[in-house]
Amino acid sequence: MSSKVEIGSPILEVLPPFICPNLREKIVAEEVDINELEKQAKKKKAKDSISNPCIQLVKALPLYPLTITWSPDHLHFEIKDNVIEQKLWVWNTSYRTIYIHCCGLCDETAYLGATWNCCPQTRFNLAPGLKGELFIRATPKEEAPVPYAFAKLQLAAAHKRDHVTGFFAVPVMVTYSNFVSYTGEGG
Repeated sequence: MSSKVEIGSPILEVLPPFICPNLREKIVAEEVDINELEKQAKKKKAKDSISNPCIQLVKALPLYPLTITWSPDHLHFEIKDNVIEQKLWVWNTSYRTIYIHCCGLCDETAYLGATWNCCPQTRFNLAPGLKGELFIRATPKEEAPVPYAFAKLQLAAAHKRDHVTGFFAVPVMVTYSNFVSYTGEGG
């Protein structure tokens, strides 16, 4: 049995004929004015030369961006002989629940004159509009080789538990009163 349909078969006679009406008027070559064609060509050239497309890079925006706010805006430690502890409040200003983890200080010069601890050391969950507390403790060393240090307290934020999608930095200024200047080998 063949799958071809013959031209005179009853199957083809049942189907309606394919009609494609052309509603435009038929144009004869003698009726076309050459001046009109030249005007259209000049208009197209003028538009192409004037329009210079401005290319803008489109940045991808996330559906739910991570945004947090903290108070105070920056931390200032004046380290003398005692242990100093400061509190940092963090608010979730995004639309979804986020996890925040305190990663510690980013700059190594702050570690020269003191040891630093951040509590809680594990991540904590913040619902939209709620605040969390972070405690930063500085224990001074006997001597500090630098008079002051500028560092950043790094906070990692994520919508899910395992995938960190944003880092935030809280400025920290540290002044050491136990600074001892280095005089060199001779003394």
